[in-house]
Amino acid sequence: MTNQDITAKITESRRFLTRLWQLENDERPAFLIGYTGPRLKGGTPVRSALFSTEGKDTVRERLQDPKKFLAAQLEEIQGQIAFRGDFVPALCPTLGVIAIPSAFGCEVVWWENDFPCVRPLTGDDPMLVYDLSKPKLTSGVLGRILDYTRFFIEQTGGQYPVRLADVQGPLDNAALILGHTNFLEAVISSPREIHHLLQMITDFMIEFIRAQRDLVKTCGVEFVPSGFQPWIPDGSGISIANDAGVMLSPALHDEFSVPYINQLASAFGGVYIHSCGNWTHLIPSLKKVRGLMGLEFGASETPFGPIVEHFGGRAVLACRVGLHRDIKFNGMADFVSKIKEQCKTYRGVFIHADITNGLVDENWPETDLNEIYELFV
Repeated sequence: MTNQDITAKITESRRFLTRLWQLENDERPAFLIGYTGPRLKGGTPVRSALFSTEGKDTVRERLQDPKKFLAAQLEEIQGQIAFRGDFVPALCPTLGVIAIPSAFGCEVVWWENDFPCVRPLTGDDPMLVYDLSKPKLTSGVLGRILDYTRFFIEQTGGQYPVRLADVQGPLDNAALILGHTNFLEAVISSPREIHHLLQMITDFMIEFIRAQRDLVKTCGVEFVPSGFQPWIPDGSGISIANDAGVMLSPALHDEFSVPYINQLASAFGGVYIHSCGNWTHLIPSLKKVRGLMGLEFGASETPFGPIVEHFGGRAVLACRVGLHRDIKFNGMADFVSKIKEQCKTYRGVFIHADITNGLVDENWPETDLNEIYELFV
């Protein structure tokens, strides 16, 4: 494609995705082609610069070297531009789930071929939360994330928008800081201390998100307030992760998650929530989230039907292939077809033809891009 063709394609993607977030895309679902498997007909497989464990460098080498990380993202962008779909290229200076927990003092463990993780704070006494100080905006790996933000902008001349780094969500960050077992026990035994921690985290998340956004905007570059696909217009809310929610009952989620998500929604004009696992039991609780813009999930973990029933046409429903264990699809075309069949309306539906975070075996069939494209005509 010529530069003029690429510009026109991106402009059309922005237009259509803006309509998606306004729940106006009646004619078809929005879609994006990601990594559909090692066998692809009609194109070259594109691996995620953020999540793939394969590539020219190890994950640790890629993430710790901003030049290599930027090169991997630019390579992915060039690959995705060649596909049809609703794609707005952007760079993401993320380092995975470690951002906020590292700022609160958790030790970072850099794995060779996986995203880094954090060791929980030592001790199992919930009272330790009162010893935590408010982090600085450069604490832990946050300084590195802001440095990467500047580096990406400088090296590309501000050509690409910059995405929000992975800041997770209040619940996830609290579980990572304390350790999931200690966190879940303390929710029952020490609710006051957990609320104290969640409020500290929420306040700091708001401060850091604003700082990253201000940095990007000061450089004259577009800020995309989501670490997840699809592209979101700035000012339309933020994306957060709520993975730990699947381990809570609806009542506990009402108490320990919804109030803090609502604070983030109030601060940024809405929230786009990602969660792994099967969170259908939390549907009543998620309906209490104010400013719920969208839900991002694996439709081979959370069944699509109940989500459509409760949120279809009311929020963006962004789905992909996830663990592929309890709910299985016979390849990418089957996945797209079955999602479409369950839609009562296409308004707000975004289908991510991607298995990057999925667990599929050698029997996963070849993906024919033309077959996929025809499903969106």
